[in-house]
Amino acid sequence: MAATRKNDRLFSSMLSSLANVVLVDPHKRIVVYWFVLIPLSIVHDLIPLPESYFSNKGNVLNQHFVKLSWAWTLLVTTVFIALTSYVYTLTNTSAVFKHLSRLLVGTGIWFVFTSIFDAVLHYTGSCTDPDYTDKRTCVKAGFTWNGFDISGHAFLLSFCALLITSELSVLKTWDRLQEALEEKNKERGGSKKKRGTKSRNEILTQPQDDRETSLELYYRLTPIVSVLFGVLSALTFLWEFMLLTTAIYFHTISHKLVGLACGTVSWYLTYGRWYKNAFPGLPGDGPLLKGLQRDRHIL
Repeated sequence: MAATRKNDRLFSSMLSSLANVVLVDPHKRIVVYWFVLIPLSIVHDLIPLPESYFSNKGNVLNQHFVKLSWAWTLLVTTVFIALTSYVYTLTNTSAVFKHLSRLLVGTGIWFVFTSIFDAVLHYTGSCTDPDYTDKRTCVKAGFTWNGFDISGHAFLLSFCALLITSELSVLKTWDRLQEALEEKNKERGGSKKKRGTKSRNEILTQPQDDRETSLELYYRLTPIVSVLFGVLSALTFLWEFMLLTTAIYFHTISHKLVGLACGTVSWYLTYGRWYKNAFPGLPGDGPLLKGLQRDRHIL
């Protein structure tokens, strides 16, 4: 058992170390997004680039991942938040739902902005065939609708990448979470010995310490959490790569700048401001992490 626990601690330490390497501060990510997207967009507008696999909208990554980027992000991140928050909130189900509600806010942001983008394109555009005045019927008839087409990819891919890295930030101190749980259990064990003179009924009526349950869950869930970390990291890099291809091959610079602004500002107003000061709180908020000096990558 001691050897097993030692291996668990080593694995947790490796996971936290890897998280510290992969999880670059979202603020730095935002700076990189802007400094990369602007010059590449200028190049796209001024210089005709040769076609490639990624300039074709029908490529596999675009069709099966980017077009479903919010669904992929929502699915995997929901599982990750549910499992990790169940541990660091000491199996408090209502607190778990509180942390999951950040994804509900994110879904609202996705829906509102995509609806706005579609409305802007409709009301600022016109069909190449003047007989059609509606975007949907125009496109369905095989014509092109020209208007101010805000880049939904620049918006959603940046927002998804920033959201994922913010949620994954709890892994930066995942190993210290284990130490906190083990320390509390040792304290509990010592206090039990001191209470040896109490009656059996007094001991049986005391509430069960959820830290012991959380520690067992920690040991059991850490391998699953590490797999989810790998999947979410892969999704983050994929979203960033496809953001790069969007900058090179699609939309005009104004369309992309507005889209990127919507994505980065949405993250900043939620994770950077709102969640710091009000419900539902930041990733990792809970009784165990209050005493830890955790770098949250949040202003």
